[in-house]
Amino acid sequence: MNRKKTIAIACAALCLVTTLKAWKEKRRQLRKVKKWWIRPGLRNRDRCGFYTTLRSKLEIQDPKWLKNFLRMKVEDFDYLVERLTPYICKKTTSFRKPISVGERLAVTLRYLATGDSFSSLMTVFLLGKTTICHIIHETCAALYAILKDEFLKIPSTTEEWVTVADRFEQRWNFPNCCGALDGKHIAIQAPAHCGSEYFNYKKFNSIVLMAMVDADYKFLFVEVGAYGRESDGGVFARCPLSAALADNSINFPTPRPLPHEADPMPFVIVADDAFPLKTYLLKPFSYREQVMSYKIFNYRLSRARNVVENVFGICASRFRILRRPMDVKPDYAKAIVLAICVLHNYLLTRKSVYMRRSDVDDDTNGVAVRGNWRTELGENGMLPSISPSSILGRPADNAINVRENFMEYFLTPHGEVGWQYNRTILHNSFL
Repeated sequence: MNRKKTIAIACAALCLVTTLKAWKEKRRQLRKVKKWWIRPGLRNRDRCGFYTTLRSKLEIQDPKWLKNFLRMKVEDFDYLVERLTPYICKKTTSFRKPISVGERLAVTLRYLATGDSFSSLMTVFLLGKTTICHIIHETCAALYAILKDEFLKIPSTTEEWVTVADRFEQRWNFPNCCGALDGKHIAIQAPAHCGSEYFNYKKFNSIVLMAMVDADYKFLFVEVGAYGRESDGGVFARCPLSAALADNSINFPTPRPLPHEADPMPFVIVADDAFPLKTYLLKPFSYREQVMSYKIFNYRLSRARNVVENVFGICASRFRILRRPMDVKPDYAKAIVLAICVLHNYLLTRKSVYMRRSDVDDDTNGVAVRGNWRTELGENGMLPSISPSSILGRPADNAINVRENFMEYFLTPHGEVGWQYNRTILHNSFL
């Protein structure tokens, strides 16, 4: 009896599968056939599209407008076209001419700079929405691949790390500092069937950008793609940088004395209170019931760490796709963010007015001046920070000693800065 029942169930399942396949085949046959190879309104791209008609005219008549449109000088644009050509140049066939590398790059830069929808870009460049989508994703991946080794490279030798630390001491009065670390949420549209994986504590869906920058506002390390619901403890623990710092596979310098001191002190990275305290990672003291020495240390650390906040602000100001949820798959969003990071470093390296001194926060002689990006973005336009972890636990004693030694150094005549005792600064944040 059981055997007959099993055979009947198997036959029913087979019939159901056969019926489903037949339904799918019929549906496929009934699909709407394309009316045209190229939409009629887009067939005049060679005569009316932006890149083929206006670029040459603007380059002569109004180069400033063209620079604003592309977010870079024409020379910088042409250099990228030359580098991208071996990777994204398509073959000419008997059907039609391919879209040029320059036009592909222009579409991508305009998307990153404005955050416009694919429909809006279609009316400017006279390209189909699906075509634009493929172009942007392919070009972003190619940009990161060809530029990362030259413009976004983490130091690999002790000498390179020491150079970074010397710049932090020179610019921000924080010796033995090899970088500023922070994480930010990048808003995305929730993927299908994702549940709450991307839903963060700020009540929107996102992926996490973890980044470390140097004293000159350049990215040293970026990691993109962690779920938005994760806290910084989980994100940093799984970050390749965390493992590399723990086993020193990146040739972090050996301890050296602070200026005018005798005892060696380890090189460190500065971060906010969302990160764990390590011998190589400094965070502020708790903001509850602080004594004066704690406040001074927190101010000095915040002053050095604020450089990473400015980098995120400049990126969101220049590439406004970061200011709205990306309506793409998480993997595509990751490629877009990586392309923005490497373009940021590229434009800082080139002789281009990508970032002015007034665009970033200034703290010369203790007089805090807010950067232009803060005024432009406002509080609602800033990239939200990642959430603090509630399971960090008690830090190791040697990590606590390192932080206290830095605190004591900042109170000595050789380590202090004259304005750090200003009570206005001590009772407020860096700005």
